[in-house]
Amino acid sequence: MSRRRGGLAVGIAAGLAVVFAAAAICQTLRLRAMGRQVDALTAQTADQQQQLDSLQQQLAEAQAAREAAEAEAQAALRSAELARAAEAKADIADGDQIGRVWVEGTQVDCPLYWGDTGSQFRNGAGAHSTDGCVLPGENGTVFVGGHTDSWFVDLKSAQIGGIIHLETPWGTFSYQITETKVIGETEIDQCRWGAEEPSCILYTCYPFGIQTPTTQRYLVYADPIETDAGGVVPDELRTAES
Repeated sequence: MSRRRGGLAVGIAAGLAVVFAAAAICQTLRLRAMGRQVDALTAQTADQQQQLDSLQQQLAEAQAAREAAEAEAQAALRSAELARAAEAKADIADGDQIGRVWVEGTQVDCPLYWGDTGSQFRNGAGAHSTDGCVLPGENGTVFVGGHTDSWFVDLKSAQIGGIIHLETPWGTFSYQITETKVIGETEIDQCRWGAEEPSCILYTCYPFGIQTPTTQRYLVYADPIETDAGGVVPDELRTAES
């Protein structure tokens, strides 16, 4: 009886050993298969990453080419604008109408003349043409005056942050108001004559609406919204972000 039990135990142990061995073999085979699948997926991922890198490089190259083309087109437009401006300004003389001046948020809107004497002021605003002052868009000070009882009577409504527009045959130039002040008529050091930095100053007699001689002037200072080496960038060529 004991011999039969011993033989049975041995048989069971042997059977279990075979089962375990078979299970181990199956597990090994499954692990190897999974390993091959992992290797295949890794290779596929590497290939996809390589394709993605190639696409990104192509996109970067296309973007660089587009930006270069835009820069070239912008440079060509700027060159044409400068040529047109030079031609338009070549024969300007004192008393000539050179465009229009208007100020956002005010009723200031009138013709603009080159020169700021009585004859210009009767017809609109006048840009000072001597003492180192410049035409709209150029590097330097555009110094524009108008009568306080007519064209510039509402200059008092100009606010800091508002925009002054100078429209000319060679472009429209925009300046943002930075300061307003009252000065004496002899304080020409406040007028930036001869300055190299581009800016625009509007001026009129003070108090507003006065029709008799006065010793005071009201000044509105403004800086260009965008500039480059050539001076103030005209609205037609300014970037959208400006």
